[in-house]
Amino acid sequence: MSTARVDIATHLPAPPAAGADDGWALFLDVDGTLLDFADHPEAVEVGAVLLDDLERLVARLDGALALLSGRPLAELDALFGWNRRAAAGLHGAELRLPDGRTHLAGDAGMFAAVRARAAIRVAETPGILLEDKQRALALHYRGAPSARIAAEGLARELERQAGAGYALQRGDHVVELKPAGIDKGRALAALLRETPFRGRSPWVLGDDLTDEHAFASANAAGGVSVIVGARRPTDARCALPDPAAVRDWLHRLAGTDSP
Repeated sequence: MSTARVDIATHLPAPPAAGADDGWALFLDVDGTLLDFADHPEAVEVGAVLLDDLERLVARLDGALALLSGRPLAELDALFGWNRRAAAGLHGAELRLPDGRTHLAGDAGMFAAVRARAAIRVAETPGILLEDKQRALALHYRGAPSARIAAEGLARELERQAGAGYALQRGDHVVELKPAGIDKGRALAALLRETPFRGRSPWVLGDDLTDEHAFASANAAGGVSVIVGARRPTDARCALPDPAAVRDWLHRLAGTDSP
């Protein structure tokens, strides 16, 4: 990820329409990009139009569409019917290739003690919601922004318990503990080495700090990076204002008429 960023605030253009040759691949974050945030991760809503548009785009791109999310693969499959399709869960700790092979980072068994400790400590700490992802965990404080300092302190405590194989990842009203040495940029690069992504230009849409690695990876590959929302600075070179605009953009791309 680039260390020299430019705060371009309101000067990012809307992303250009895809070319008629379809020589591109699409990489989509989920929460805050495809879907509006909810107070609880299980409360998000996935509309029928979005599901239909994603199916159309998968067909149009010959399968070169992947979800890059902090959610586990099992949740992506349940939300989008994404079984056996290319995706990165847990920010890349779970990586499923287009042929269905899955690579997992971290040790769910060894992580069990950290998860158990997290459950106890969160129950003692008002304002923090624990999302147990088996191989990772997230401490949410969207419903109580004043709990940020407590969430940060607890996250550092759990990181010390987990040891050197784990690292913290901060996001929008959340601190996550995940296997170290993985991120969405590496997941994107790995998928670009596989058919049907190989040789295509990567287009990446995301909203959070966790998407910056993917933006940098797409930029390095000559692709298109699109930030969703007002967060700045960023390595993204294009912007859309919110998930509703993303869904509208995807709907136009998925249509039968030229975008």
